[in-house]
Amino acid sequence: MAKIRGMSIFKKMGLLAFALFGAISILTSILTAYILYDRMTKEYISKGSAIAKSIAGASQEILLNRDAATVQAMIDQYLEIEGVAYVFVMDADRFVVSHTFVPQMPPRLTMLHEFKQEQRIDELEIESYGRIIDICEPILAGVAGYVHVGMDKELIEEYFWSVVLKMQVLMIAIFWVCVGTLYVVTRRISRPLAQLTEYAEKLAAHDFSATIEIRTKDEVDMLGRTMESMAKELSTLFTDMESEVSKATGDLREHMVYLSAIIDNLADGLVVVSPSGSVTVINPAMREFFDLGDKDYRGFAATDVFPTEVSELTTAIRICDSDTRSAEIPLSRGRTGKAVGSSICIEEPARQCLGGVVLIRDITREKELDQLKTDFIATVSHELRTPMTSVLGFAKIIRKKLEQAVFPTLIEKSDVEKAVIQVQENMEIIVSEAERLTELINDVLDIARMEAGEIQWRDQVVFMPDVIRQSLDSTRGIWSVKGVEVVADVESGLPPVRGDRGRLVQVLINLISNSIKFTNESPIICRARRDGHFVLVSVSDHGVGIDHDDLESIFDKFRQVGDTLTDKPAGTGLGLPICRQIVEYHGGLIWAESEPGKGSTFFFSIPAARIRTADTSVFEEDYKCVLSESDSTMLVREATDPDAAPLILVVGDDPTLGLFLKDVFTGQGLRVAVAGNGEEAMEMASALLPNLIAMDLMMPGMDGHTIIKCLYKNSVTNQIPILVLSALTDTVSSGGDIALTRPVDDVRLIEVVRALLLEKDIRGSCLILGNSDRPVYKGLSVLCPESITFCPIDDIWKHIEKGFRGIVFIPVELGEQLDISLLSRLPDVSVVILPVLTGREKSI
Repeated sequence: MAKIRGMSIFKKMGLLAFALFGAISILTSILTAYILYDRMTKEYISKGSAIAKSIAGASQEILLNRDAATVQAMIDQYLEIEGVAYVFVMDADRFVVSHTFVPQMPPRLTMLHEFKQEQRIDELEIESYGRIIDICEPILAGVAGYVHVGMDKELIEEYFWSVVLKMQVLMIAIFWVCVGTLYVVTRRISRPLAQLTEYAEKLAAHDFSATIEIRTKDEVDMLGRTMESMAKELSTLFTDMESEVSKATGDLREHMVYLSAIIDNLADGLVVVSPSGSVTVINPAMREFFDLGDKDYRGFAATDVFPTEVSELTTAIRICDSDTRSAEIPLSRGRTGKAVGSSICIEEPARQCLGGVVLIRDITREKELDQLKTDFIATVSHELRTPMTSVLGFAKIIRKKLEQAVFPTLIEKSDVEKAVIQVQENMEIIVSEAERLTELINDVLDIARMEAGEIQWRDQVVFMPDVIRQSLDSTRGIWSVKGVEVVADVESGLPPVRGDRGRLVQVLINLISNSIKFTNESPIICRARRDGHFVLVSVSDHGVGIDHDDLESIFDKFRQVGDTLTDKPAGTGLGLPICRQIVEYHGGLIWAESEPGKGSTFFFSIPAARIRTADTSVFEEDYKCVLSESDSTMLVREATDPDAAPLILVVGDDPTLGLFLKDVFTGQGLRVAVAGNGEEAMEMASALLPNLIAMDLMMPGMDGHTIIKCLYKNSVTNQIPILVLSALTDTVSSGGDIALTRPVDDVRLIEVVRALLLEKDIRGSCLILGNSDRPVYKGLSVLCPESITFCPIDDIWKHIEKGFRGIVFIPVELGEQLDISLLSRLPDVSVVILPVLTGREKSI
């Protein structure tokens, strides 16, 4: 087949004609020979039958008379007929009367069988005669005998082959005449086709300048002219295409160079892996991150090139069945990197995975900055809150002294009455703004600690109805003053959630406070519903509403709706961002829906907790607080001069704070000494033996913790009570006798100081977390003569909701389980941290 396909049309036509003519010739010859042979055989049999019947009819009487000579003479004349081989006559007794054999008759012929009623024809092979057709004719139905005529069959075959040979000669002659004619016709047809083929080959070689000369005025001629026209169009198209391809190739080359330059100059490390996990692209930054040198790693398995963290990431993304992955991985030379990996897929025409790409950024500097941020937060906690304590404290002192000593003497003078009123209003503004600034500082520190991961979350099982009840009680003073009603709509049977109760209360208080700011219509509705596996809480109002474009941005830091110069509401712009941080920590979502002029609804969802039934019963149980009156007496320290006023040693590196405390204490008739650092404090404590030491914790050199330890180890100073004024809300283990968080209210400060100095009873209530077995609780009747309530830590918020006002004592070992900063912000509630038991405890 391969040779036939490679032949020219002429050769194919000749071969086809030869095969076709040969087949026809052979079939015709076979058919003709068969017909001729059959016809001659029948003709011989017919001739022999006629001879046998003639002899049988003429020899009836002769045989009956037994005239053998006459019979012999009659049969001899038949041998002259062409094809007759022999003739013999037998009588009824099968005795040969006459025959034409010379010299004798073959014995086999005497054994032939005859039919009496009909003619019999047999084909025989007789020695010396060859193949014979024997025809037997009965005479008078066999009564007179039988006549046998033998026809020579080989003569028929001789004639047959002679005719076949002549026929084949004629067919061959005819064949060659046809071949000659076909050759001439084929050449006339194939010559133009060969020209077309040659022209097509030139076109395939992009030789569009070639021409073709065919003038046969037939279909081939028309095809040639069409190809010439097509060649001209192809020439134009190829010229344009080569121009476009050249331009596209140049652009692609420039683009590839551009992309290669981008990849090579990326500050981030980049590696691309194939679906099989081998490296296909790696940039210099990635080599530098892992000290891979200049070796060509293309084709290497990623697991053989990179550390385990990167290998696991490439394995996860190269099969295109996962989302974007990220991980923090170690780099060489002690650096840290942030890796992000994603799959490379194409969707058209069919989805195909091409592997994955991993991008690694060196975040060592960011880690260092994050640590600096953490250190900054600790510093700011001290450096901002310390002056704010002085500002707020002095403002209140000035206001108090003006109202008590100055204003009463001036109010009767009409010319200064207006100025007095103006000063009063200004003092109120100073105090109000100082408190707002304190709130801002708290919010800034809160969100900074959340973003830095420094917040201590106290997860527990929380019931949302309790959170809503506490939030409404905490904001009751705000919405009562404004004349707006806030109602709760809580679905029964809500499942508990797991989270930080104090922080969830903070979220709800913030949302309710925002609604109160922006509405004058009642009611504000606080709802709680079950939403699948979540508890959905919402706060709805009928206020001014929020534009649709602002619904997302209101959760950004320092972002508030409204004009920033004319109608910006009071606040820090951090409330909602803090809410979002808290809700997202709990695995929930927070969002807002609003229609301007008709009100807003803020939603947040928290996953429902999955706890055992026994656990639920524990948290649902309504614990009964144990009320106990301490009948122990307090130990009194002897002063060297019984008539002298108690001496308080103020320790701190901030002169403003020292001046504020000195002013507060001297205003109460107390003596004050101030130490500016740790070494000075140790010397003054040993020399003066003060009745009380009030100190800051964060100081350069010897800090507050070290001073307290030294004072306790000194037998001269180990009985001096120590009051810690800390700016760090998360510092629950101060080491002193009592710790108060700054800014501290001056009234509450004096109450605690008087209790420590045993000056007089302070009528108030105390809420103590834990039990009454702790030695340091003895003698609390002086500080808390109205009632001392011991309560489990989980029930503290129930007491706050019921209106508790007073001092909350928190043992240091329980401080980590409660949000002290949130508790200390509540009005008329002071927080005191009780130290770790060291063996030197005394009743306070």
